[in-house]
Amino acid sequence: MKALPNFSSRRAFLRAGSVCLALPAFESLYGADESRPKAKRFLCVAPTYGMNPGGFFPQQTGADYVMPRLLKPLERHRKDFTIFSNLDHPEVGGGHGCSNTLLNGMELKDTKDQPQRLHSLDQFLAEKIGQHTRFPSLRLGSGGVSWSRSGVILPSEGNPSRVFARMFLNENSKTKARSRELLREDASILDVVRKDAHRLNARLAKNDQDKLDEYLTSVREVERKLQRRNEWIDVPKPKVSDEVIQGNDDVVVDLNYPYNTPIMYDLIILALQTNTTNVITFGHPGGNRLFPFDGIELGYHSLTHHGKRPDLLKQLAIIELYYAQQFARFLDRIKVAQDEGGRPLLDSTVVMFGSGMGNASSHSSRNLPIMIAGGGFKTGQHYRFERHGRDGRPLCDLYVSMLQQLGVESDHFSTSKGNLNELLT
Repeated sequence: MKALPNFSSRRAFLRAGSVCLALPAFESLYGADESRPKAKRFLCVAPTYGMNPGGFFPQQTGADYVMPRLLKPLERHRKDFTIFSNLDHPEVGGGHGCSNTLLNGMELKDTKDQPQRLHSLDQFLAEKIGQHTRFPSLRLGSGGVSWSRSGVILPSEGNPSRVFARMFLNENSKTKARSRELLREDASILDVVRKDAHRLNARLAKNDQDKLDEYLTSVREVERKLQRRNEWIDVPKPKVSDEVIQGNDDVVVDLNYPYNTPIMYDLIILALQTNTTNVITFGHPGGNRLFPFDGIELGYHSLTHHGKRPDLLKQLAIIELYYAQQFARFLDRIKVAQDEGGRPLLDSTVVMFGSGMGNASSHSSRNLPIMIAGGGFKTGQHYRFERHGRDGRPLCDLYVSMLQQLGVESDHFSTSKGNLNELLT
C-alpha cells in the first residue's frame, strides 16, 4: 500500500480547554444514576459496500475468538466492541439499494402507501435525544442511510471544511439577517400550504384525508426545523481550534477522499464533545472511484464484485483494512476524550459500525456486518445467531436495545421481534 498520510498524532486535538463544553449534568436535576440513560449520544459509521464476510466474521464465538484478518487493526480495542453474526433485515430482498436500508430495515418499493415506515433510526433518535442541540443530527460523508419521517432520503456533507464551518464558525450580522429573512419567507409559504390543505380536507374522502394527514405531518416537520434554526441563529457556536482542518507540524491535512476519513472522525469527536449534536451518521462513499493506494488497480465497486477471485479480494482488502485502521484510530481518541460529565466520551456514546449490505458481491442483505462499541453496553464478545431458513435475527432487535440504552421508551422498531438486552446489558 502506498504510504498514507500520518494522521496518528494531533497534539492539541484533545488538550484540556481546546473546546467550550456544555455544563455538567447535575445529579439534583436528573436523580439517581440508575434512573438516567446509560448513554446520550449515537454514532453510526456505515461503509456503503459493507465488509467482505470472509474476512470480517470470526470463526469462534464468545470472548476468546481469533480476530479476523479485516479487523486485526482493532485488536487493541477488542474489549471495547462486540461483533454480531447472522443479523438480517428480513423484509429487505437485496439488490443495489439494500445499503440504504441499514437504519430502517425497509425498502422503498414496499412502503409506497406508508412512506413514514422509512423513518430511520438516526432521525427517530434526533426527535428523541437531539432536540436540545444546535443540530438534531449530523449526516456526514456519503448519504443514503438517513430517512425523514415523511419517507424522504436525506443528504449528507462530505467536505470536512464545510462541516467545520457549519459547526464552529459564527456568521456575521449580514448573513444572520439574510438567514432570518429566508426563514420568514419559508414560514410564509408553509402557512399558505397549511391553510389550503385544511380547506381541501373537508371535501376529501376518508382515504384521501389519511394521505393529506401524512402530507401535513411532513409540513409540520419542516415547520419545526425552521423554528429550531431561527432559535439558534444568535446562539454563539463553540470555540474550538481549527487545527483539525489546518494540521500541525506532525501532520499534513489532505481533504481529498479517502484521506479525509480521519479528519471526519476528529470532527465527529468535536461535535459530540461540544454538544453540537447527539446523533451522527458517517457514510463511507461507494461508487467506482479508484483508491490511490499501491496495489489498487480497479474501482471500489468493481472490486466488490470479486467473484471470489484472489487478486480482486486482495485489492478489496486494502480498502477495507484502511477503514478498519481509521476506525481503530477513532476508538483511540474517543476513549480518551471526555464528555461534559468528565467520563470517557465512548462510555456515553453508542457507536455502531455496519452496513445494510451483507455481501456486496451478490448484493445480499443477509448476515450484515455489524459491530457496536461504547454506550455502557457489555462488550468484548462475538455472538452468532441461529438461522431459521433464510432468516437470521432481525437487526432491529439490536436497535430496540440501543433505543432503550439511550433512554427512549420503546419495545419495537421496524421489523424487530424483541431485543438483545440479555446479551448487552
